[in-house]
Amino acid sequence: MKTIPEAMKVYLETHPFDPGDDDCVTVLDQLYLAYANAHESDPPEIRKGFEELEELLHTLPLRDNNAVCDLCCRLCSEYERKAFLDGLQYGAHLMKEIN
Repeated sequence: MKTIPEAMKVYLETHPFDPGDDDCVTVLDQLYLAYANAHESDPPEIRKGFEELEELLHTLPLRDNNAVCDLCCRLCSEYERKAFLDGLQYGAHLMKEIN
């Protein structure tokens, strides 16, 4: 009987990765895209935070308003992606420890 890692290796060799999306190069990209698409609606506390941010941004000229908002959204997206990938890595290390 094959071990789970051996069976996974055989499966991966016989089933090559097809991301089905030009923006996804790796399996992690595909997983994150699926995760992000499944969580498109923001919980109330995040919506409230964006409302507060908008109120603060209204005091700035439109050009500065857009620049700050774009930066905030970009940083939030990158932080969310990093947290998602870190979570997967922790899970992978846990699986190694269990094996």
